[in-house]
Amino acid sequence: MTETAGTGEVRPPAAQGPPAVRRRVEFLDVARALAMIGVVMMNVTVVVFSAESAGERPPGTVTSVVDTALSLLMSGKARAMLMVLLGIGAVLAWRAADGRGERPFALMLRRYVALGLLFGLPHLLVFSGDILTHYSITALVLAPLMPVLLSGGRHRPVIAAVVCFAAAPFVENLVPLPGEWSVLFLMVPQTLGFFCVGVWLARRPELAAARSAEPSRLPVAMVWTGLAGQILGVALMAGSDLLFPMEFGADGIPVLGPDGMPVVHPAAPLLTSFSGTLMGLGGALFYLGLVWWLMRRRRGAARALGLLAPLGRMTLTVYLGSTAFFLIVMGPWETQVPMLAQHALAAGYFVVMLVFARVWSARFRYGPLEWVWRMLTHLRILPLRRRPRPRTVQAG
Repeated sequence: MTETAGTGEVRPPAAQGPPAVRRRVEFLDVARALAMIGVVMMNVTVVVFSAESAGERPPGTVTSVVDTALSLLMSGKARAMLMVLLGIGAVLAWRAADGRGERPFALMLRRYVALGLLFGLPHLLVFSGDILTHYSITALVLAPLMPVLLSGGRHRPVIAAVVCFAAAPFVENLVPLPGEWSVLFLMVPQTLGFFCVGVWLARRPELAAARSAEPSRLPVAMVWTGLAGQILGVALMAGSDLLFPMEFGADGIPVLGPDGMPVVHPAAPLLTSFSGTLMGLGGALFYLGLVWWLMRRRRGAARALGLLAPLGRMTLTVYLGSTAFFLIVMGPWETQVPMLAQHALAAGYFVVMLVFARVWSARFRYGPLEWVWRMLTHLRILPLRRRPRPRTVQAG
């Protein structure tokens, strides 16, 4: 999901008028592109089940290695990074609207109602793993909290995030909400916590100065904090398995409860949920800090990562396009396509989208779906084509 109307954009206060194209913080665009690549690479085997997932063929050694590596690198971490970036984008969009003399709260409501109704719900009908609807619901919860989170001490969003993360395991495991789509609401506290982390980052003065070459310790601190969070999350999950092991019968089969699920200690799912939050948050901070640090060094890695920036400006188009691509190309042969082939097709999709994003962004201001989303947010027709730069005529 892209934050073209706010994420990664820095703009000084201006008079009221149509939204202008703003100066961008490049590392946010790159981080958003990496997060979306991770999300889609994890989604490809869920949108269309692979032959291995359906039991049609045993997973080979290479398949297991690739699947395990992708899970370790991306599972949970890519989505967490996307949520933190959404929190940053909400702040930047809020400030930009305030600088134009608009009502930020009304704009944020229109923004996420449009995202959920126009893009999220239709996508949810064809793919149960959709993230847009859930993010829209959580962003609507975040909207009335923004004045509080943006005022007072800079650590206020961190306190809010801690409260949300502490409440999340209890809401997810103890609140009885029936229905297939109950996860859209049960996961709101955790997602809101990630959003609040993004709000905290957006309030840091280092982010406002991210375009400058001034040294900053924050990116490196994020890398080490992220690593510590992931290690702590893994340790907590291992401790949960040791303290509250699953019950097995005499035949070696897990004991099932009345609901048909294995019987576990009530504390086990709470610890598992909290460890997942720690690993996701740790991964998000690690990747954001690493990208930020590499981009600031302005060396070969920064130039290579910079190639991803156009993709990060149209992640809504990329995300929804990936589902359509997977369903069209692999849908008719579901449970027959090997997992390695699915990952190869996903990688090929991103190669094509990288080229498309680069060509498109050279001619147009926004991605195709981002343009529609912005017009619904601002309730006006917005120009799409970039204005040609005036040529300099030399005298004599």
